[in-house]
Amino acid sequence: MSAIAKLNRSPETSVNQRDWHAELLQHNPDAIYVFVDNVLMYANPAGLSLLKATASSQLLGQQAENLFSIPGDIDPLSPVLDCLLAQQNTTATQHCHCRQMDGEYRQVDVRGSRFIQDGRQTTQLTVRELSASALASDTASALSASNAIGTPHYVTRQKSSRVHEALHHEKEILEMIALDKPLAHILEDVCDRMERLLDNDGMCSIMLYDAHNQRLTLGAAPSLPVSFCTALESVPVGLEYGSSSAAIHFNRIILVPDIAESPLWVKDRTLALQHGLHSCWSVPITTAFNTVLGTVDVYHQTTRSPSEDEQALIKDATDLIALAIDKKNMEQSLEESEERYRSVVTNLTEGIMVVAPGGQILTCNPSAMRILKISDDDAKNAGRRHRYFKRIINEDGSEQKMGDDPASKVFRTNVPILNLSVGLELRDRSIAWLLVNVLPISQVSNNATTAVLISFTDTTEVRETQRQLQYIAAHDALTGLPNRHQLNNRLQHALFNARHSEHKVAVLFLDLDRFKNVNDTAGHAAGDTLLKDVATRLNSCIRTTDMLARLGGDEFVIVAEAFDNALHLKELAERVLARMREPFLIDNNEYHLGTSIGISIFPHDAEDAPTLLRCADSAMYHAKESGRNNYQFFTTELNVRAQHRYTLEKNLRRALAEKEFLVYYQPKISLNTSRIVGAEALIRWQMPEMGLIPPNDFIPISEEIGLILPIGRWVLEQACQQTKQWRDTLIPDLVISVNISPRQFQDPGLARFIQQVLDETGLPAHALQLEITEGLLMGEIDVLRPVFNAIKKLGVSISLDDFGTGFSSLSYLQRFPIDNLKIDRSFIRDIPQNQDSVILTRAIIAMANALGMSVTAEGVEKADQMFFLTDSGCQEMQGYYFSKPLPKDEFEKLLQTHAI
Repeated sequence: MSAIAKLNRSPETSVNQRDWHAELLQHNPDAIYVFVDNVLMYANPAGLSLLKATASSQLLGQQAENLFSIPGDIDPLSPVLDCLLAQQNTTATQHCHCRQMDGEYRQVDVRGSRFIQDGRQTTQLTVRELSASALASDTASALSASNAIGTPHYVTRQKSSRVHEALHHEKEILEMIALDKPLAHILEDVCDRMERLLDNDGMCSIMLYDAHNQRLTLGAAPSLPVSFCTALESVPVGLEYGSSSAAIHFNRIILVPDIAESPLWVKDRTLALQHGLHSCWSVPITTAFNTVLGTVDVYHQTTRSPSEDEQALIKDATDLIALAIDKKNMEQSLEESEERYRSVVTNLTEGIMVVAPGGQILTCNPSAMRILKISDDDAKNAGRRHRYFKRIINEDGSEQKMGDDPASKVFRTNVPILNLSVGLELRDRSIAWLLVNVLPISQVSNNATTAVLISFTDTTEVRETQRQLQYIAAHDALTGLPNRHQLNNRLQHALFNARHSEHKVAVLFLDLDRFKNVNDTAGHAAGDTLLKDVATRLNSCIRTTDMLARLGGDEFVIVAEAFDNALHLKELAERVLARMREPFLIDNNEYHLGTSIGISIFPHDAEDAPTLLRCADSAMYHAKESGRNNYQFFTTELNVRAQHRYTLEKNLRRALAEKEFLVYYQPKISLNTSRIVGAEALIRWQMPEMGLIPPNDFIPISEEIGLILPIGRWVLEQACQQTKQWRDTLIPDLVISVNISPRQFQDPGLARFIQQVLDETGLPAHALQLEITEGLLMGEIDVLRPVFNAIKKLGVSISLDDFGTGFSSLSYLQRFPIDNLKIDRSFIRDIPQNQDSVILTRAIIAMANALGMSVTAEGVEKADQMFFLTDSGCQEMQGYYFSKPLPKDEFEKLLQTHAI
């Protein structure tokens, strides 16, 4: 027994045989297909290759009719597999066509067998592509058969005739495309020529593909019924809307020999059959880049499949159609692109111009015409002799010469100019500032500049806005005068010039006297109007070479340069004082202001701008202390005082937190009983390094830097707390007086705070008296009256301090609920020797008594003053004759000696 026989008998051999069978199928050079119930269930690698499939999934599930077709006169309703196996019951050999995945057809030799597997009809096909020799043999046999029936070379002559006709048609269609004939005419002509070339009663149509909407629209169908064409106006892409729709979906040739049986015509089958259409061949129209443009469809009124020649003819036609459609699409895309570009350029806010070497405007957009204020005629006529502008201005204000303009430079150098800022004086003499880009437009052949592209942005408004912002940054918003920033720059520049030319520079620091009272009482609107008038008057006093600036509030500064001697500065200061002494008329009311002026000189007083300003400021404060409304030159003594003020201001901010403030108390004596009936709370500052600071030194500073409110509240709390203690232990009817500044009185929460302090300390309201100054009463009655009423509602009394000085007006006594008048010490100082003071003092006392007010005289230092006041009917006195202001402990001892 042979080894092979032995191997076949072993159990392992059957297993190996099964493996070999699988390997043989996989490596068999013939294509093998297995159909179950006419559906493809298996294809070996050679079968995939033959049909140009890359994966089994592309083929499995396909019916045999989709893969194979048999040429010749056969029953179109017979299944393909049955036709292939028609010669024998079990095996058959047949020539047929197989359709590849790309739509191409190949002639193949098919051998098949049919059997029953698991009760289902199974057909196996072994397919081999016919060799060139076999095809030649078949052709020779066909020709021999033709000769045998008396038609020698008929087929050859017929094919040759068709080729010549096809070439002729192709030439004419290409001419139509070249002549830019309408696409619809070209497509209809192609359909007519295809129908003539096919000569098989076919009716051609061309469908155009809209990839964006995934739909097909009818391009041409000259022979199809009109009603059927109407249905083809818009066809979805899919598997149930006909052959053309499926051809787009799969991007391959779809041949439907029988529409009645094809699943691809589910949606439109009835429509097609109603119009007598029974078969449809659809070939995709694609570009060289495989972009799908549509389909060519051939309909027949009988069921049939195309021959190879027919397929080749249709495929050739699709190439021509693709060329025509692609050309039209490109033209449309180019037109749309140009329109988009034209729309963008037209609607740009940026000006665009193309200018020729002679200055002619070749083209420009509307924004350029708007910015340059030119018309269409101006643009057409523009050139060297007819310019649309008068001149070109550089940033520094200089004028560009003819030939040095940006366009001329680019023509000469062929180098772009970018982001150049120039001004154009237009024909109406207005200036348009532009940010310009100039680019050369060159010939490709010799790189010569034939034109320039000028793009420009109108920056006129931007520059004006920048100018305004720069003006705002350097000027006072109210008066329009230079502000502190511009003052510092000007002063630095003046000092620089003075050092080189050995000139002098002076700074005059001006502060309006009593302006704050006007602003607080007459309102901010009146104050603003007054400041504008002040600026106008001061401007009239200086030279054009001098500078007037406003630092803020009521402070102004004059910088004077190149003067001969101090006499010039004195004359300038006296002119300012004289002009400022004239009354200001605001809202039909006259206001009288004074001006305190401090003067410092470079290089005598200081050599830098900050120090020079500080010296002038010190001199100005000296002018205020010297009675206001005068001028003072800076001296070494003032420098010491300025340093003292600076030290106070620097330490004042921490004094409250460090508890450096003290409250002193000066007693008020009843002239009828000689008893202590009250006291005035006076603040002192115990500064660690400088000792006791009087209030006149730091109270004005605290008002300027905004500390008067917290300091005033602290004094009120301390005074009320201490008075409550003294009332409980020493003098039950003791009344404490606390000074309230105008700033405190304007605090909306003043009455609420007083109530809070009274509640916390337990001090009765009638034991508290608030002292206010006359200047406060000049405010608007509607604003002041609610504050007075709220305080009076608490039960707190109000005393009018320093009565008889400044802004005294008897009408105030009627308008406001005043309980007590304090006669200013300036009246008391000269009585009883000065008769004017005697008369005025008696008049004040008599008037107050008549109005039901009590009177307190302050500054009493002599016995004869006390006796005079007693005889005149004054109720209380306060002054050094009885006691100076005392610290808390010493005042308490004084109370103990005078307690009942």
